[in-house]
Amino acid sequence: MIIYGINPVTEALKAGYPILKAYVEEKFKKRDLLSLLKKNRIKTVKTNRKKLTEIAGTEKHQGIVAIVSPVEPAPLEELIERTIATRGYLLFLDRVEDPHNLGAIFRSADAFGATGIVIPKDRSATITDTVVKASTGAVFHVPFAIAHSFRQSLFKFKEMGGWIIGLETGGKDISKYSFPYPVGLVAGSEGKGISKPVKKLLDDTVTIPMKGHVNSLNVSNAVAIGLYLLSVQK
Repeated sequence: MIIYGINPVTEALKAGYPILKAYVEEKFKKRDLLSLLKKNRIKTVKTNRKKLTEIAGTEKHQGIVAIVSPVEPAPLEELIERTIATRGYLLFLDRVEDPHNLGAIFRSADAFGATGIVIPKDRSATITDTVVKASTGAVFHVPFAIAHSFRQSLFKFKEMGGWIIGLETGGKDISKYSFPYPVGLVAGSEGKGISKPVKKLLDDTVTIPMKGHVNSLNVSNAVAIGLYLLSVQK
């Protein structure tokens, strides 16, 4: 997998992720990052901006591109058990398909201390270089699991003592809601929200109250608010 940008490469190094090779622009000036590459004995090749753009597939590489081993998912059972044991909060994403949204959600999950993220195997964005870039490297710090059966993953969480709370319109005011822990926060896809089969498994539904003229938020923004409130109450 190819990642690019100063923050994503830096975070991959800090997390001890296996970087196979790095390419830097000849006039790259981030000496702290160059030192970090050298300290970790990463083979570093100096090249021109045109070559970097070819490797990254974009001009937004900030003068550095790295080749890393694919980000590996964690076992679903491990994330569930950790959430239950710590009375924490696990994020379940029901068919979030935009990689920029997924990356932003990883960033919020890292910022607000989520145990991890559960992603469906089908009809969902996967971990790509775009997601890594949008997350500013948070994918290297937040564990995630791929659920072959999304509904079954929710069943499993409930069976082990967790509560499933949906983040959706028409629910209780999230600003006044007292979350039960351990909790699985479910967020739905862009435009469609949480699917009907998943709604049947929810223990409760919370809604972010709106005061403006737009009656909904981008899913990544809504998740950020939900995770922040979970972190405050924990």
